[in-house]
Amino acid sequence: MTAELLADVAVGADAVFTYRVLPPLHSVIQVGHLVWAPLRQRHVQGIVLELYTWGGSLHNPDDPLSPPRLRSDSLNRSNAHPPTLRDLIDIADPDVSLTPAQIRLARWISEYYRVSLYEALSLMLPPGVTRESETSWRATVEGHSATLGALPPGERDVLYLLRRSGEMTERDLRRRLRGSDAELQAIYAALRERGLIERGMILSRARARPRIERLVRLAVSPDEARAALETLARAPRQRALAAYLIDHPEPAPASEALAAAAADTGALRALERRGLVEVIAHEVWRDPLMHISALPDTPPALSPAQQKAWDEIARVIDCLKGSSPNDDTDAVQRRFLLYGVTGSGKTELYLRAIARVLRLGRQALVLTPEIALTTQLVRRFAARFPGRLAVLHSELATGERYDQWRRLRRGDASIAIGSRSAVFAPLPDLGLIIVDEEHEPSYKHDAAPRYHARDVAQRLAAITGSVLILGSATPSVESYAASRTGHLRLLELPDRVAMATGPDGLPYTRRLPLPQVIVVDMRRELAENNRSIFSRALQKALAETLERDEQAILFLNRRGSASFYMCRDCGYVITCPNCSSPLTLHQEASGQPSSARSASPGLLVCHTCNHRELPPAICPHCWSSRVKSFGIGTQRVVDEIATLFPDARVLRWDRDSVGRKGDHDRLLDQFLHHEADVLVGTQMIAKGLDLPMVGLVGVVVADTGLYLPDFRAGERTFQLLTQVAGRAGRRAEGAKSIIQTYTPEHYAIRAAQEHHYHAFYEEEIAFRRQTGYPPFTRLVRFVYSAGSDVRARRAAESLADEIRVQATKRLTTDWSLIGPAPAFFHVQRNRYRWHLILRAVDPTPLLNVLLLPPGWVIDIDPVHVL
Repeated sequence: MTAELLADVAVGADAVFTYRVLPPLHSVIQVGHLVWAPLRQRHVQGIVLELYTWGGSLHNPDDPLSPPRLRSDSLNRSNAHPPTLRDLIDIADPDVSLTPAQIRLARWISEYYRVSLYEALSLMLPPGVTRESETSWRATVEGHSATLGALPPGERDVLYLLRRSGEMTERDLRRRLRGSDAELQAIYAALRERGLIERGMILSRARARPRIERLVRLAVSPDEARAALETLARAPRQRALAAYLIDHPEPAPASEALAAAAADTGALRALERRGLVEVIAHEVWRDPLMHISALPDTPPALSPAQQKAWDEIARVIDCLKGSSPNDDTDAVQRRFLLYGVTGSGKTELYLRAIARVLRLGRQALVLTPEIALTTQLVRRFAARFPGRLAVLHSELATGERYDQWRRLRRGDASIAIGSRSAVFAPLPDLGLIIVDEEHEPSYKHDAAPRYHARDVAQRLAAITGSVLILGSATPSVESYAASRTGHLRLLELPDRVAMATGPDGLPYTRRLPLPQVIVVDMRRELAENNRSIFSRALQKALAETLERDEQAILFLNRRGSASFYMCRDCGYVITCPNCSSPLTLHQEASGQPSSARSASPGLLVCHTCNHRELPPAICPHCWSSRVKSFGIGTQRVVDEIATLFPDARVLRWDRDSVGRKGDHDRLLDQFLHHEADVLVGTQMIAKGLDLPMVGLVGVVVADTGLYLPDFRAGERTFQLLTQVAGRAGRRAEGAKSIIQTYTPEHYAIRAAQEHHYHAFYEEEIAFRRQTGYPPFTRLVRFVYSAGSDVRARRAAESLADEIRVQATKRLTTDWSLIGPAPAFFHVQRNRYRWHLILRAVDPTPLLNVLLLPPGWVIDIDPVHVL
């Protein structure tokens, strides 16, 4: 048997190697396994893409998920005697095996996002399993007996170190010895030629491994153990441990038994040698859901609009039974855009769809844009599907993610829920994919490979024949346009609903009005001498909400106490020495009272590279002492509330307050249990959360991102305002939302005030059509960074010339090139950034021939152009 594998090496793009598989591995190895293989003088990891016997492929040709060969192989597999091949070493981890669907998805990611296939496949692997092999050296028998004084100084030092320390890697030797790498390599070669040292290989330790717990129990009957106690009279610790195990016949953790009997591991080993006890290795699953206690949930009655949407979804799900994953004829029929206003009951439809799929023996995948949303959704799903969930997101420890990955691969868990990386979960029987809040830009990965989880989910649904549901109260312009053209099936939930109990004691759904949205023109507030960050309307509404013992949310999409620090005489703004961003003032230390914060000068922090410095006492440009902070952030809002409402309990939820594992759960529980009256936060709290006691939402500044040089600025503003306003009035009438703005006439703000998505869409799609932006074209962004602004500019201009030449040959006339120009964030971490943007209906023909020089970053379908 032979195996073709894609190796983790840089000898060539997507290098595929063929190895012989020894008989002991024939029964266990399969396509998708992570394996060890020899390559030249080292060991490398690779992923098995195909397996062959001499006479044909092992794969069933009728299997639609069996991946095609990467390349034509010159080997004639029909020969009875294969040519000489090196042997595959071993399987790296028997539990780590990619599914055929994952391999096909990786191929698509590699082609679409212009990354190597191994990079794409690495996305599918659980964290912590990849390892490296390092060349090592050890002294031979002759080396241990050699006379050190007879050797040259360099060779003497190396051999002495190996004799004293044992086998060492070249990296460790380099740290301990003097000389260049070339000199050390010459020394190793000379010692090896003398027969004094020999080459070896050391594998790095995997960061993720199964957690093994030792259990101990009696190896004999209790009566035999009692009789043996007499022989342990002179071994009191052994006797105490044996007596404990007699009283506790069930296997117990070794640590627990030793502690209870006041014994040690020596006593345990002695009893094991006597044959009185046995130690059992037992794997313990690391479960991140252990702390979640959710009461069983009963599905509520559906509103008429929910029932209509559910009938459509259920009909398509029922068609999954017996369907082929390769059947693309009805792919569009299986893709839904569920557009429902905030509080319209989209999650209940998700839960019912999952239950329906599970009954068919299939698995489900649920994506959420933020870990904060994952926390609350997990609780609802755990109440409906106890014991069937696996959670995947970056806040989990490596071992937890590793165990969750294996549970899904084995089929022990039926539902995967998590943030964008969960789209790569190993689900061999996938039948349903749900992308909640599909419009969120956080679904886009900001490092290579720069994939968009929503688009990857659509491709995964096509590969596996799964039903796809994209849900949002504010769908992206691209998704809604796709529903208009028939590429997605549109389902609408136009009304907010809540559960109520009728006179007969039976539950029913009732319609709730959306919260009233009041737009406050802050220009008028300033003209009327209100210098507070809160308008008079917002202050009054806050006071009334606190008097009613309800909760309030104040939203501001900026952390810190102030936006920037500026000299009022010369206008100089304190910027980061490594970036072009202004430094933001942060005054709060964890647990510090507001009175102490106001007395502290605070720190100026760069939100790009985390550079920190003290605020200057004088302007470094003109030496004026009139330097002060301008603008506001979440910390400033918290302090202002403390001044206006001293008795109000305030909670802050932003990136600064959730630095530790479990902080999202802690903050959510505090607010749900009414341990806080006002929640101040950034976009983390602006969508998806179901907070039943919120009667007021205040948007402190609605214009933060409205005029950024990005064609999606208006869309993002509308989505944020609509989503955050939807946090109010989830259970009762009379809620309101107050939006403070300096541009109340903007169409995004007007549409948000009316909860009118269709009005916003018509304005936005007209703008996109006129300017040629998505969904009418596709964008490809090229970014170059260098230590010199001149070098970055020249590289950008050179690439722009090349793109123009190739685009003229390869593309239709319907294309354009924006730039080259300095990026909006021009300097980041002392690197100057220039970019250019290709706009074309289909840029693929150009991308197929374009060779990017080193240093360029390519972003397919960027979500922002800053």
